Amino acid sequence: MNAQPELVDRPAETAALANLVVSVADNKYFLAHRLASWGVGAPALESAVACTAIAQEEAGHARGLYSLLEDFPSSLRPVPLEREDDRSRKYAVSFLLHASDSWYRAVAAMALMDSAMTTLLEACVDSSIAELRKRADRILGDESFHARYVDGRFRELAGSAAEAEALEVELAALLPETLCWFGPPDERGPELLLAAGIVGRRNDELRETFLDGLRARTKKAGLRFPETGELPWERWSSLERRLKGAPAPATA
Repeated sequence: MNAQPELVDRPAETAALANLVVSVADNKYFLAHRLASWGVGAPALESAVACTAIAQEEAGHARGLYSLLEDFPSSLRPVPLEREDDRSRKYAVSFLLHASDSWYRAVAAMALMDSAMTTLLEACVDSSIAELRKRADRILGDESFHARYVDGRFRELAGSAAEAEALEVELAALLPETLCWFGPPDERGPELLLAAGIVGRRNDELRETFLDGLRARTKKAGLRFPETGELPWERWSSLERRLKGAPAPATA
């Protein structure tokens, strides 16, 4: 399909785009798997059914993004996880790589990482790469349902002081890595993508847009906003786009 004709003879931009695409694809792949298991433990049947439906959509998003990599050079083309789930290098945040049966972590992961990926894809809707534009549009068409689902779960959990606190603990634990996922300021790869018109915003702009949305969401639900200090860039892997070391423990 020759999805990347615009990047012929531009190896630096090609590598940066491949990293962006596989990072979103892997995170959606693992989010789908986590939601499939989390949905079984949802507190209500309606929540469980909807959670399973979201998991299926996220798996579909991952498949569409993996297909975008088919025409990249082999050295930049990771095998889709749906065909090789033991691929040694995985480009996903640590809290999605590790299984957890915590419903609070499920809701926090959706509120944070799903929203972070939506923020990035919104910056790709006018991309100079036609196939990326198409996939971003297709994925964003599903995300309004995901956002409404998270808002509903926020309202439910905020109705109990104990459950609200448990959710706030998870949000605070997962937020630093989510914010790091956008990348440090002036990161070379994303700056090349910006200059090439492939992505429409810088890392810091994406991060602030995401934070504005999270502030509004927590305020509307009556939850505490999870303030964070300096981000742990010393633990950040720009290739795999996650923090090194064990993820924060999930609340029961």
